[in-house]
Amino acid sequence: MSVNGKALSAVAVGGLFLWSGIKGFSVLGTVGDIIKGGPASQGTIYPLTADELGSSFQVSGGFSGGGGAGIAQTALRYEGHAYRYGGAPGRQAQNPWDCSSMVNFVVGVERGMAIPGYATGRYDGSSHGPSTPQWAIWPGTQKISRAEVQAGDIIVWVGHMGIAIDNTRYISALNPKTTTKITTIDNFGHTPVRFGRFL
Repeated sequence: MSVNGKALSAVAVGGLFLWSGIKGFSVLGTVGDIIKGGPASQGTIYPLTADELGSSFQVSGGFSGGGGAGIAQTALRYEGHAYRYGGAPGRQAQNPWDCSSMVNFVVGVERGMAIPGYATGRYDGSSHGPSTPQWAIWPGTQKISRAEVQAGDIIVWVGHMGIAIDNTRYISALNPKTTTKITTIDNFGHTPVRFGRFL
């Protein structure tokens, strides 16, 4: 029995994407490290620091307007924005997006923050960007409990994600008919796998 080269290549590329996503590495960075003959470096994870969030970050009391509340306020401007699965938002959010590319645009472009695989200010919306599973494991957010959720926190379910606007509601890109909408956190249908707060 012969091995199909195209099928083997597809499996290898899929494995590379999966491994990079689980580790939080940039796929291109991983490929570059492999070509150079070295192990994949964690230099492409880009966790956030308090310095990157600015002086509005408060360790004891959460965020003021420039942090989590600012993220939530920015996201709310896009209520009703068109949905397309796998959509890249574009540099001015001119294109339809899905749940993860909405979060990528709000956090990475509008707020200029690091997102999985992209350093601060490097994501420009021209590609989809990181997917929901990459956000679920990214070390750039601190895992918090359901009770701690507040405006600007990232909520990730299996196959869906959004941005909290308070302790009970979040905004997300849902589907082509509903578009980008505010809904309740606890009525999505199943329990989120992660609540994350920017470090």
